[in-house]
Amino acid sequence: MKLRARHPALALALSCPPALASPPSLRAGLESPSGWTEVDRKTVDGVGEVIVRHKQIDGEDCLEGSTVATLDPDALLAAASDVEAQPKWSSWKVAAAKKLTGGSGSFDYYQLLDNPGPVADRYWFVRATTGMSGDDRYFKWDQVDAATAYPAEMEALVTRFPGAVPTRTNVGDWTFSPGATGTTIRYRICTDAGGNLPRWVGEIAARSTLPTNVADIVREVKRRGG
Repeated sequence: MKLRARHPALALALSCPPALASPPSLRAGLESPSGWTEVDRKTVDGVGEVIVRHKQIDGEDCLEGSTVATLDPDALLAAASDVEAQPKWSSWKVAAAKKLTGGSGSFDYYQLLDNPGPVADRYWFVRATTGMSGDDRYFKWDQVDAATAYPAEMEALVTRFPGAVPTRTNVGDWTFSPGATGTTIRYRICTDAGGNLPRWVGEIAARSTLPTNVADIVREVKRRGG
């Protein structure tokens, strides 16, 4: 059954290539330790050195940012999982964030990034899973097809933010690994902004902003006393 667009903004969003469910091969490649190439190192005030790595998986550009911090891995996991609070502490203008269905270990949610013009706002609907693998804590997200799974929520979102478009690809995870010198924090993401933004522009932007994403969660956990 086709979704009937009752609002011009929704019609525009539905005219873009759909953001479909994440293929298992993309998730497997993201989590594999092989194939990553270091592309940058940045020292961030109050955080330390953040290492940026790149890997191409199924034609998608994927990135990893990592650092070590003397923070509790459970506190880091709690901050990563608190998706509705992210607009309060993210350096980027996350203008909307909402949990949809599920519990503490698995839930669906959406977020919307309010971009400065002329770049259109971007949103993503994803399914998160949290848990432990050995001593590692993880928070993972994989795409869901919003037009099929959450048509009413999608319509309400693009009505509130006219012109917003879905990211074509947004798959990633946080991993927090405790060790002798602190907790290794890894943020990995495969992303393609979609819309009219060229992929190479989006990839350059993602590389430059990755250390900030890592720094944000470190600062937030410190603020929470973790």
